[in-house]
Amino acid sequence: MRTLRTIATGLALLAVISTLSVSAQAASGIQAKGQEVKPPAKASMPKEVMALIQEGLATRQGRQDIPFSIFKQLVLPAQGGNLYPVFCFKAKNGDLGYAPSASGSGEMETTLNVFFQFFQAGEATPIKPLFGGKSLAVLKSEGAGYNPEKEDWYSFGLAMPAGQYALAMVLTTPDMKKMSVAYCDVSLPAAATYQGALWPTELVIVKALEQVEPDQRPVIHRGYLTWGAMKVEANLTGSAASGENLEVLFFVLGAAFKDPAAVRPMNDLEVNFEVQGEDGKVAIKWAPAAYEAYFINQTLPLVQTLQIKDDKGERFEKRPLPAGKYILFANVTDKVSGMKGQTKAGFEVK
Repeated sequence: MRTLRTIATGLALLAVISTLSVSAQAASGIQAKGQEVKPPAKASMPKEVMALIQEGLATRQGRQDIPFSIFKQLVLPAQGGNLYPVFCFKAKNGDLGYAPSASGSGEMETTLNVFFQFFQAGEATPIKPLFGGKSLAVLKSEGAGYNPEKEDWYSFGLAMPAGQYALAMVLTTPDMKKMSVAYCDVSLPAAATYQGALWPTELVIVKALEQVEPDQRPVIHRGYLTWGAMKVEANLTGSAASGENLEVLFFVLGAAFKDPAAVRPMNDLEVNFEVQGEDGKVAIKWAPAAYEAYFINQTLPLVQTLQIKDDKGERFEKRPLPAGKYILFANVTDKVSGMKGQTKAGFEVK
């Protein structure tokens, strides 16, 4: 069932797993004894930025000189008992102020200040400011075919301890004359949440993977996200062409180890992937796949095997999954503990 990868991609995945293998227990929901989880360091905010954030915090709606919105968040594992939320926002090219690059490269370029402030959310009233930061974003786009009305997506992520948070994200022009704020609530489950049951993260449909230098800063990325030493060009629209493969990745937290005392402990996971149509009927079901790590990356051919009966007799034919909307399910079983979990993602064949 597995699809062979290029050597470069394989090495990238190996680097990611190796980087996090020392913290596999924390990623599986078991925090090392005496280990302290620390949030990012606090950072000072300009008074006008804090005033802008406070204006719309209660209603989660604020000033939008530069229209943008946070439309998706992903929660991934991180070292030291933390989790790694990734926040995705979208905006039109023209609203972000792209202009021809002064370097003469032919690219379009814009520079923005990005401020983020996290608050303690949940039942606490008023919500308490916790930590924040600033990033200078120099964003680039291809000059050929540039469309100011085109809406692109961007991401940033950072490691954080478990908890209930509200994020206020601010975009400003370098001269601070234009300012915008968007809000997002995020819940990061504590390790105890997935010690009694598996917690598979959300399925991410992938366009491409490659190895990069790890960067712990909350840097803004255009059209992709990063995790450790891996760059993920994600297909957040969930669209696929007829006959093409669907590559997915996700993580399974809470899984037990076959030998916890091993230098590099391994899991024993079985995943059953299946596609269902909008009517709930199974369209494709693949043979179970086995994994020895909590990082699941799989390529799935969107091809049906159909039983045909006609005047030529009875036979089986392989045909591309027809156009339509579908849901991909991943049903996970931990063969060591017996615990189960499920994650899913919608997609559309066009």
